[in-house]
Amino acid sequence: VIQAEGMGKQPPYPFFSIKNISPAIGVGLVTEYVENNTMTIEQDIEIILSITCNGEKIEDAENYSNKARGYFLGKGTIELSDANIAVVEVLGANNRDVFLTVDYERRVGFDVRLRVRGRESFDIDVIESIDATGTIEKIEIKEGI
Repeated sequence: VIQAEGMGKQPPYPFFSIKNISPAIGVGLVTEYVENNTMTIEQDIEIILSITCNGEKIEDAENYSNKARGYFLGKGTIELSDANIAVVEVLGANNRDVFLTVDYERRVGFDVRLRVRGRESFDIDVIESIDATGTIEKIEIKEGI
C-alpha cells in the first residue's frame, strides 16, 4: 500500500494506493466540558479515503479491490471499531484505469467514509476567589469626549 500521487518508488503489481480526499470534516455538535482545570472539546470528524488497486491485468485489480471493499464491509468494521473508528459508508467499486505511455494501468477502486472522535484537551486557569470589597470611584463624563 502506497500513498496515491506520491513521489516514492512504485511497488510491483498488484498494489494498493490510498488517497485522503477529505482530511477532516466536523460532523455534529461540538461538546465542551471542564474537569479538574482541564477543558476538553470534542467533535466527531469524518474522513473519506479513496482506495484503488493498481494492476497489470483488470482481473487482478477487480479481485483485490473487491476483497479490500469486503474487508471494510465485514471484518474491518469490527477491527476498526476496536480502535474507535466507525465505518460510515463503503461506496461501490468503479473502474479507474489510466493510460500510461503505451499501455493502460488497470485500476479499480472505491471510497470509504470513516468517522472518529476528535478530542482536544488543555489546561485552563480557574479563578478560585476574588476580593469584592473596596470602593467604587466616581466616574466623571465630560461633554465632547
